[in-house]
Order: sequence, then structure tokens, then C-alpha cells
Amino acid sequence: MSRRGSVFAVFGGIVFLFFFGASAGANPKNSACVTCHGSLGGNLAQPVSEWNGSIHQQNGITCDLCHGGNASIEVGEVAQLSGNEFTEVKSRAMSKSHGFIGKPSGQAMFEMCAKCHPDSVARYAGSIMGKAYLENKGGPSCVVCHHAHNNIIPAVPQVCAGCHKDTTGFTQIDPMNVTAATVNQLSQIRILMGTQKARGDRPSLAPPFPEELDSYQVGLLAFAAVGIIFLFGLVIFLILEKEK
Repeated sequence: MSRRGSVFAVFGGIVFLFFFGASAGANPKNSACVTCHGSLGGNLAQPVSEWNGSIHQQNGITCDLCHGGNASIEVGEVAQLSGNEFTEVKSRAMSKSHGFIGKPSGQAMFEMCAKCHPDSVARYAGSIMGKAYLENKGGPSCVVCHHAHNNIIPAVPQVCAGCHKDTTGFTQIDPMNVTAATVNQLSQIRILMGTQKARGDRPSLAPPFPEELDSYQVGLLAFAAVGIIFLFGLVIFLILEKEK
């Protein structure tokens, strides 16, 4: 084989491996959980339909990584299984010896989510809402805001309205780290805004937001600085044009 032929052969092999590997990674074999639940229909199939296309599905996060169990067993055609066969397959897939935990809650949920999101879980576990959830005092779990299977980054304050009637100021806080200081400062903001509205005052451009809003305040100042620089440059440009 000529040198040119060897180069083309090597190049072709690299291209083949690249595309073959990409296609193999993009279409992983369905787990037993997905195959079985997807075939059952109704509420039992809903988790699969919600999971399909989700950020977890796109990143290869399958059912067993959160719920445990043995997802590698062969299920076959679920509709063709007899009652005893289905029970046997179910017991193997949902085996506690393979770590099946079903629907995680409480500290188990936090530990599960922390496998991939340790920083966020640590912040939330130390917040008022996180502590209220762990102590069974009505705080929302991770899936209340982020959903269990069709995972989302929730829109604030819309998602907060499910539990809070007044969401004034919620767009200016860190929802993952609500502290007692946050609650107190939100109350002060609402009192200030109510007073301004009653007097007919114009709202302040830079209200006393909670500490979590430092980045917002920096952004506001940066935007104002850019505007001032632009106006300054425009004035200089007009002066120079006039002198021509």
C-alpha cells in the first residue's frame, strides 16, 4: 500500500471510530426500568415519558441511578409475559439486594441529588426551606421545584407562587439559600414598597435588596457605567464633528 493509501486508511479509521462511537453513545440500550414502565401505559409509564428528552436522559442518568435496582436484566416483550414471569422479572429488577429504594425522600433524597449536585444540595439543606423539608415542617423537596423526571430550572417567582401568596422581591433572592436574614429583609422591602406606593413616590432604581442580590447590584451599576461611557463618547464625537 502506498504512503498516501496508508494515510487515507488511518484517517478513514479515525472517522469511522468517531462517528460509530458518537452514534453508540447517543443511543444507549434502554434499561429494564425504561422498557418495562414504557410498556405498561398509564401512570406507570408517565415517568418514562417525562424522562425522555429531559436533561437527565440527555446525560445518561437512568432510573436505577436514582431509584436503585437492577436495570441490566433482560425484560423481553413485557406484553407477552405471564403473570408469574412478570412477577419474577419485577422482583429481580426491584431487588433490594441491588439497592432498590423506590421513591427517595428526606435525607435519602438529598444524598441522592448530591451525587451530581453537591454544592446546590449543601446550600439548600442549610436554608430555611431545606431544613423545614428535612424536619417534616412543610418545606419543599428538590422535586417540588425541579420536577422528578422532566427536570427543569424553575422560573422564579412563578414556581414560588405554588406555596407563597406574596412573591414580591423573590426575583432578587437566591432561592437555594433562603435565610432568616433574607426573610427579614424581604419584609423590609415590602414595607418600603408599600409605603412608596401609598405616598405615590417613584420606586427607587436601586432598592435595598437582600445580600443575595449582590450580583444584581453589580450588574445594575455596570449597566449604568456603560450607559454613562456611551453618552460621554457620544458627546465627544458630536463636539469633534462640530469642529470639523
